[in-house]
Amino acid sequence: MASNSLIAVVDVRDAIQDGLQAISEIAALLDNNGIAILALADQSAQDDIAAKCHNAGATHFLDIANPYADLQQALNFAYRYVENIRGGMEATQHFNNFLTQVDEQWSFSKKALNQNWVSDKLRDSQSSIDFSTYPVTGIYRTLSTEERSRVRGAMGRLRAGSAQAAVTHYLNGEKVIHHLHDTGTYVHGRLERLFLDDGEHGVTGNGWAGRDLLSGLRNGSVARSWIRSRLTRGDRLVLIILGLRNFGIINTAYGRAVGDEIMRQIGQRLMAETMNASPDSCMAARIDGQNFMVARVWEGSPDDEAEKSIDYAEQLLVRNFGPVTIKGRDIGLVARAGIAIEHGSSDEALLIRRAILALKEAMVAGASPVKVSGSTKADIMLEQQLESDLAHALDRDEIAIALQPQIKIDTGQLVGAEALARWNHPKLGFLGADLLFPVAERAGLMKLLSAHIHKLAFVTAAKWPSSLSFLRLSVNVTASDLSDGDFAANIMRNLTRSGFPAERTTLEITESELIGNLLSAAKHLSAVREYGVRIAIDDFGTGYSSLAYLKNLPLDYLKIDSGLTKDISGSVKDQVVVKSIIKMAHSLDLAVIAEGVETEAQLKILTQQGCKYYQGFLQSGPISPDEFEIFALRSN
Repeated sequence: MASNSLIAVVDVRDAIQDGLQAISEIAALLDNNGIAILALADQSAQDDIAAKCHNAGATHFLDIANPYADLQQALNFAYRYVENIRGGMEATQHFNNFLTQVDEQWSFSKKALNQNWVSDKLRDSQSSIDFSTYPVTGIYRTLSTEERSRVRGAMGRLRAGSAQAAVTHYLNGEKVIHHLHDTGTYVHGRLERLFLDDGEHGVTGNGWAGRDLLSGLRNGSVARSWIRSRLTRGDRLVLIILGLRNFGIINTAYGRAVGDEIMRQIGQRLMAETMNASPDSCMAARIDGQNFMVARVWEGSPDDEAEKSIDYAEQLLVRNFGPVTIKGRDIGLVARAGIAIEHGSSDEALLIRRAILALKEAMVAGASPVKVSGSTKADIMLEQQLESDLAHALDRDEIAIALQPQIKIDTGQLVGAEALARWNHPKLGFLGADLLFPVAERAGLMKLLSAHIHKLAFVTAAKWPSSLSFLRLSVNVTASDLSDGDFAANIMRNLTRSGFPAERTTLEITESELIGNLLSAAKHLSAVREYGVRIAIDDFGTGYSSLAYLKNLPLDYLKIDSGLTKDISGSVKDQVVVKSIIKMAHSLDLAVIAEGVETEAQLKILTQQGCKYYQGFLQSGPISPDEFEIFALRSN
């Protein structure tokens, strides 16, 4: 009740009596509180369960075992019920009231100014202001002419449709940031105090000039100063950099104004997240673009700092990077975090760089959403050198492709190949895609690199002899490719120029590249599919699997991730998962390709489960184009 939640979801499947009792107890609390109770159950296990849930007090019911059950829509209906039938908007209007004892806050109704509230803490801290006489304008009356002008500007932004705004001013000689939030019919305000002395706590520029104007957080310059001062005095620091993986896609799809609003809302969330921590031991900042930083002085044992830092970073992602609602549209955010821990160094630039590299590792498709840096200073220097070298590698023809054969399981016939990028570095030798693509992303060369690889792969395959004209070619598509409005035109132009047939081409998209961009991806992929190009989802089952992909995208293949294939001969669970994927794919008329097949035992299980194609070291690893042609001719 204290959280002002609007919907209670009770899953009664595995504990029916406990679930019904929970529904009954929650229902007893709900007089005049406008909350919906959604019961999840399995009617096939107990056909009268819906009636029992209703009698217990549930307002909504979903047979979650039904293959057509849609939990998201059930929640939408429950919210509509709360909003329209039982006054749920009233609950959202008073969202901040439960923080009365911890914040200097106020609120008032836009429809009736006599419906107002001032927190006890704000009344106590500003005893010179007569809030009884001036509950709405009390603070405004103390401001200078210039400050009042800024307040009117901030309120104007709320009237123009922004959900949040902020304004800086003095209050009894103290610097404050006044955060404003519009919930529809109410306006809420919260004060954040700034230090009287910009040099206090070792931070230079912590005043207004040290703030990122969009998010309200400290800016990169202040963040570096704060980190440097803690390292200098010998503190052990945990630095977490959080970034949005799909921010470029959001900007392209919805426009810069929506992107800015997302930055503002994330800033407000992170500010609320860290506001109760001592400013001497915790700092939140927006360092650049879509990247944010939370830094903490570590006061616990060094033995568990990595584990606890990962837990904290995961909490930051969950609590602050959930979907953002803008003008009635829910926009999903895909966020990742990189962690660096330092003690005994005074080089804040190196620490930040280590955290950024860890974030970049987390940004790679299929990677864990939180990465802890293991980079040394030598590693950092190497990374910087690679980024510099890559800018020239394309011009020097150092980027090459390798081809991994794809085999039809029931006949052993070679049916095609996947093109994989390789960097023939003049000093380090061949570097694989796992290193190449993260370097390209950090260097801002991802789109250029991907286009180069596509051209090279198509030209290479176009040179295959006529006796290999039955072979297909698979190429990988990145998030940068899919975010380009000219995606289909670029693919078809490269195919036409190379002379390789579109109908023998497959585009492979990693699942995580599709998050937050499903409709746009479907549009682009449908366009190339009209020319005969086939579409595959790569690394299926790595943690981002969604039936929405299978439902909304024009697909021809599913590729089972090598992580599942690897343990299939020893893990019963992996066998069940793989079998389920294959069965589901067959029901949708999709062919299945298994990656990473290395043993006969793995292949036997895949054969039994109905998998159609495979690739892996059991037949061949990635080989050069010349070696592949020899391999193909011998196979043929």
